[in-house]
Amino acid sequence: MNLKLGDKVRFVNENLEGFITSMKDKITVGVTIEDDFEIPVLASELVKIEFTDQKKTEETDNKDIKPKVSTNPLGVYLAYDRRSENVMDIKIHNNLSDKVLMVCYEKDKDVFRLKKQAQIERNDTLDLGSLDLEKFDKWPQMLFQFIFIDNISIKPSDPKTLTFRTNAKEFHQNLKFCFFLQRQAYVYRLDESLSKIDFEQLKLKDFNEQPEKPLDLNAKPDSVVDLHYEKLVAKGLYAEDRTALQMEVFTKSLEAAYTNRMEGIIFIHGVGNQYLKNKIRTYLVKHKDIVNHFEDADMLKFGGGATYVKLK
Repeated sequence: MNLKLGDKVRFVNENLEGFITSMKDKITVGVTIEDDFEIPVLASELVKIEFTDQKKTEETDNKDIKPKVSTNPLGVYLAYDRRSENVMDIKIHNNLSDKVLMVCYEKDKDVFRLKKQAQIERNDTLDLGSLDLEKFDKWPQMLFQFIFIDNISIKPSDPKTLTFRTNAKEFHQNLKFCFFLQRQAYVYRLDESLSKIDFEQLKLKDFNEQPEKPLDLNAKPDSVVDLHYEKLVAKGLYAEDRTALQMEVFTKSLEAAYTNRMEGIIFIHGVGNQYLKNKIRTYLVKHKDIVNHFEDADMLKFGGGATYVKLK
């Protein structure tokens, strides 16, 4: 099968879908699913979802989504709208100020060249041209300059300048319902600034604090084990294969819980990560010698992102 970067694919043996975000070798590709997990998969185990099929699915999904859009979110947005299998139209939409004066440059051999200058009225969408999805890795960096104009304002907004370039994982994470196109597109908000809260938290951080104690997988585990990769890194565990590390922590914690005669244990795997959740539950089904039963942990506390395991 001729697969390429950006293709949407379906797993043959699992109920999963994702986008191809890397080419590992001649027979293996990297597929990014929900929660930004990239999985190495044999190309022979994937089925490409044709663009025409995606459009039909999106049209069906949008029938359910559209009535839920009661108010449009504020902001200046950039959207990549898929016109065909490989052509992406670029759109800029103003839903922030009465007018936005915009200048857009494209970087070409270390020089920024003017691409477009325009005035965008409130609720208007501007066409910025198109790009070839097959040449994703060669898409140019863009630089935007915005001046926000309101007829009446207590305090006029400061002008904004930003450079913009996306990568494959981030790009496919941003596939969502686009309110101004009324269909699925790859959407970014351009007017947001770095939150001041981040700086305040940085000021309050105690840089003399001791790092978390490394996790001992042979000791009696806590009653709740968080399998999010960043949590494992904070406890001194690292691995290039994130899912393999998560499964190792899960299996050893489960065995240690059983050895230490714990009644039960909760594993946090995340809400959107069906891949990890399915692997965990497949493992539990095959180990009835130590597992009495398992179920979703407290929905109010974990929101469906954790599994409670009762041990024998």
